[in-house]
Amino acid sequence: EEFRPFIRRLPEFKFWLSVTKSTLVGFCCTFIDAFNIPVFWPILVMYFITLFCITMKRQ
Repeated sequence: EEFRPFIRRLPEFKFWLSVTKSTLVGFCCTFIDAFNIPVFWPILVMYFITLFCITMKRQ
């Protein structure tokens, strides 16, 4: 058997670049009033519980 190094599907530079871009976009969106949408909080709680259950079901 030959030694083959681990090859990632997503290179580290592309990962950090996309994380940095998304963080900057999200940070900039916090200062724009158009993105300040009122949300009914119980819907967010139900959404979180649903996503949590679906994720844990796959584990």
